[in-house]
Amino acid sequence: MNKPHRFPAIALIVAATFAIYWPSLRNGFVWDDTALVLRDPFLRSWRLIPDGFRHFLFTDATPSNFYRPMQRLTYTLDYQLFAFQPWGWHLGNIVLHAAAGVMLFLLAGELARQFKKADTSSRFEQGGKRIETAATLAALAWVVHPVHTAAVCYVSGRADLLAALFGFAGLFFALKCGDEKARPWLRVVSALCFLAAMLSKESGAMMLVIWLLLVSVLDGKPAVAGAVRISGALKLLAFFARLRPALLTALAVLAVYLPLRFTAEKIAPPPPKPVPAAVRPILFARAVAEYAGLLVAPVKLHMERELIAAGGDLKKTLVAANRREYQTLLGLALIAVFIAGCLRARRRDRLVFFCLLAGTAAYLPVSNLMPLNANAAEHWLYVPCAFWLLAAATAVSHARFAKTAAILAVVWIAALGARTFARNADWKNPRTFYEATIRDGGDSARMFIGLGIVESGEGRPDAAIVDFNEALRREPDQPFALLNLANAYTRKRDFVRARELLEKAQKHGLVRGDAIVALAVTDYQENKRDRTDLLRAAAQNAPHDWEVRRRYILHLAERHQIGDAMQETRRVLEKQPWRAESWRLLGWLLWQTGARDAARTAYQQAADYDVHDAESREKLKLLSGKNANAER
Repeated sequence: MNKPHRFPAIALIVAATFAIYWPSLRNGFVWDDTALVLRDPFLRSWRLIPDGFRHFLFTDATPSNFYRPMQRLTYTLDYQLFAFQPWGWHLGNIVLHAAAGVMLFLLAGELARQFKKADTSSRFEQGGKRIETAATLAALAWVVHPVHTAAVCYVSGRADLLAALFGFAGLFFALKCGDEKARPWLRVVSALCFLAAMLSKESGAMMLVIWLLLVSVLDGKPAVAGAVRISGALKLLAFFARLRPALLTALAVLAVYLPLRFTAEKIAPPPPKPVPAAVRPILFARAVAEYAGLLVAPVKLHMERELIAAGGDLKKTLVAANRREYQTLLGLALIAVFIAGCLRARRRDRLVFFCLLAGTAAYLPVSNLMPLNANAAEHWLYVPCAFWLLAAATAVSHARFAKTAAILAVVWIAALGARTFARNADWKNPRTFYEATIRDGGDSARMFIGLGIVESGEGRPDAAIVDFNEALRREPDQPFALLNLANAYTRKRDFVRARELLEKAQKHGLVRGDAIVALAVTDYQENKRDRTDLLRAAAQNAPHDWEVRRRYILHLAERHQIGDAMQETRRVLEKQPWRAESWRLLGWLLWQTGARDAARTAYQQAADYDVHDAESREKLKLLSGKNANAER
């Protein structure tokens, strides 16, 4: 690809990204943003970056298996610049998405150049300009595609943006290493990019697999079995010798990543519901059909996609089951067509063949062949569809009807952009997000719980009760639905029902501490009894839950048991010394006792661990003045 011709294409990709995503700058925080942005203690200060690398995500929320310190690192930058102003965080997502699109375009050009060098008989000789056009259209289609709104409009979707950006960059610099005039540091840069992709999201590890596939296909022997059959053991050894630089890069990256991941602190989440092995191929086929429809005609877009038939009554369940059977058959047909296309591309165009393989490699971890926390999710297509779009654009660029196809592609891209522009509004605020998701088919228990929490927070307990009951109808004994439904009944002073639900909720470890706290609140409102014993039990049952322990500490302080409150706060800080809020609370408690110097030390620690902690800084000013005791 001619370097001077890159700049108009790059400008077009960036302009298109900002043109269709600028409405998201008016959006707020939704869903998991509450846990990953508003409640994560590790992003409040640069001093806590090392601690962020030593902990999994969702520190103060439901436990997870997500080790993504690069995501947290970028959040730290956002917090420094914008505090909790949502527009700045959304701007960060848009910038990263545009950068990933540019990197995909540059990677496409480098792939074309390398495959042209490796195969002088290919059609690259006659299609240089067409390849450039194909790369531009593929990158444009990718940056404007509506399925990516789940990654771009959603602040918590940033892991996909980072994994793609660093993964594409890793492949780009790794390809550059093959040039005769390549500088040695490029190999280090490519390895660092691959490492950053893995530290951004677990699926970033597939970029190393894609790199090995690329070296294999460029070598002309994409299948090891084929090398054995054709050339024997010596050729096989030679094949692995050519893979040696890529294998060494992969091993070096894993040697850094694995110790970081396996030494990081986490609370093990509950195991996912087991899916029988016989069901996995069925879900695999259905997912193929589901995603194919989303890529071609993304009309109904929503989180919480489900591939298992479910309905509100027997008739709806039967209709849904019938549709899923047809979806299974369609998925099998699409798989057969895809395999045939791969075999044809293997003979005719190795670049197209590689892109098809790369997209498949990126897709396999989310294909339902292994346990997942959901059946399907739109943002899982973020990386795979980049390679598939590039494969389609490259294949069509060689065809006789390439000009007609390019015109149709422009029309399709424009339609995709319009759909994405409209989709921005679905992420405006929590209520809009939950209602839009439920309306478009994502009517899962989690969505109704989220909507119920919104209703309850806005002072509509009756509407909240309806939503929580709907969640329980879809997923009986769902712990968060039980807990929040009990709280709604407490607000309505229906204490009998509230107690029944809280007794059920206490059986679930995830919410046991919160359920005991809620029981103490219920007892106080009903009988005006001070249940310090329950709050103490809650703190003991949920030692890692800061909100539960904070409630207990504040209750002790309200009872003027300042010494006990300080002792409990220090116990928290022994295990979690990185929490600014804990230090601020300790400073306030020390201030109550007149321990001026100790309070100043605690407030200073809080200010160091939260760059926007205005309260602690104000207290430090007061404590530094002569009239600190009078102010107290």
